[in-house]
Amino acid sequence: MNVKADYMLIEQRVYTLKAGCMESFWQAQHARGYELIKPILDRLIGYFSTVTGPDCQIMHLYRYDSYDDWLNRLQGLYRITALESYFKTARPLLLAQENRFLVPAPIVELTPFWGNGNDWLPGGRQYANLATEPALLVEETVTTLLPGTLPAYWQSYKNYGLPAGGAATDYLLGSFVSLVGKQHQVFDYRCYPDFPARRNYLETRVEDSNWRAFSAAVAPLIVSCENKLLQPAQIEQLSPLFFRSN
Repeated sequence: MNVKADYMLIEQRVYTLKAGCMESFWQAQHARGYELIKPILDRLIGYFSTVTGPDCQIMHLYRYDSYDDWLNRLQGLYRITALESYFKTARPLLLAQENRFLVPAPIVELTPFWGNGNDWLPGGRQYANLATEPALLVEETVTTLLPGTLPAYWQSYKNYGLPAGGAATDYLLGSFVSLVGKQHQVFDYRCYPDFPARRNYLETRVEDSNWRAFSAAVAPLIVSCENKLLQPAQIEQLSPLFFRSN
């Protein structure tokens, strides 16, 4: 696989657990501790568990400097003998593992944390505080487009989406494009304080004429649109975007 060495990569990893194993997975993280996996925690955005969509899934996001950065940090873990007991405990809990690489959207307003001059890492500004807002909800929306239509999609966003203001950018963590894996996919992540905030946002967006114009413009380009709701891990070391840094 050839990936530009200086490319910022967002890695999405998804673990599907055996039924009833969610608590055991979190216990395994605690028993292992976090110092041994510091090389990848230094690039972690967060761990999330599904609220809607597939049951018993853990999704985590990382921001890496490049493909080489990802390879060196991840492969280095397998050379740490002290982690062998963790792997023997955690792997039997899993049914499947998958990952994909994403890159930031080419529109600065859609990349408030990563890409187009923005580059958040653990220790940076906190988005929200899980300690005081335990009902935080993250929504992942995956829009699959017809081959070759990404430029038209982004142009429609500039023409109609951005003029909608908050309808386009409120609660936005970031928009990304698939780089490896299924192509022509846009991943949007939004974080809401709670379910009512999400409901109010969606109702307001539907009423916005610019957003309706954007939706109409991109409708012929879309193959499918799927979303799922997630909650950030209630563990400080695994949710650096949502806990206050020391």
